[in-house]
Amino acid sequence: MVDLEKYDIIVGYGIGQNYEQTKQRLRNIIELRYLADKKWETSSLKKYDNIPIIRLEELKKLKNALVVLFPEFASVREVITREFESTEIDVCYIYDILPLEGLVTGQDLIALLPKTEYWDEFQNHIVFDKTIPANIKVHFYGEGNFLKIGKNISVEYLEIYFGNRGGCVLENDVSIQQAVCRISESALRLGEGCMLSSGIMILTHDEHHIFDSRTHNRVNCAKDVIVENQVWVGYRATLLGGTHIGTGSIVGTGTVTSSHFGDHVAIGGCPAKIIRENVCWSKDSTWYFDRTRLEECIDQSALKYM
Repeated sequence: MVDLEKYDIIVGYGIGQNYEQTKQRLRNIIELRYLADKKWETSSLKKYDNIPIIRLEELKKLKNALVVLFPEFASVREVITREFESTEIDVCYIYDILPLEGLVTGQDLIALLPKTEYWDEFQNHIVFDKTIPANIKVHFYGEGNFLKIGKNISVEYLEIYFGNRGGCVLENDVSIQQAVCRISESALRLGEGCMLSSGIMILTHDEHHIFDSRTHNRVNCAKDVIVENQVWVGYRATLLGGTHIGTGSIVGTGTVTSSHFGDHVAIGGCPAKIIRENVCWSKDSTWYFDRTRLEECIDQSALKYM
């Protein structure tokens, strides 16, 4: 970590999206005296975010100063760093100062037991059961998010990324082999007894904004993803904002969808469509068993939802 006490002046450089995402957390640690960005070199702008703007030539003359770089791409930071090679100014990356985007692991939550709630300073809130698995990773990039983790969750690999004001509920007895979930301004629910295979992506929002070119109105606002009870999501399926999968249904391998489907259907394809109705399923593995009737299975939980 950077020893901030040794510097008289700290300057933020590269003021874009990553600055906006991290500035609130950064203000609890240091005060930026100036901001700088190449886009302002020929601008008459005096302040940004109520902080004075400094041009590059003035910046290079500062004494006992630290430049904090905000751009996410290492290649961009490397170009900026070269600007200061012949000066006495030190340069660091924002994440040399801040912990990486509010990472909370299952191990961190286990360490809180018998307490079963977690809060951070940005009103991000996790409620969890004492049976929480260790290998869950939750990334908070923003504020006002909520995560509930139910009882007897089984996870091999799960990462949940939150932007702002997202909600996620994992109900009891959810089983996940490998999944990545990205949630912002919307909600995700995985119902009781759901089973997710590997390579699963769930996104309630697109990574960037899309607008109608005529009206300039947003056309890709975030939407909830709802997966009802006892749904099997197959290998490399992608569930996009607006998806609603009914109870007892099956999402086939490689499926991509943002649509609504009813109970006890098998869906597949890109875009997804119903390929079979009136289905139910069991967790019994076909690697080991060759059942011909549901009643022969060890897992008969499907009966609970029919």
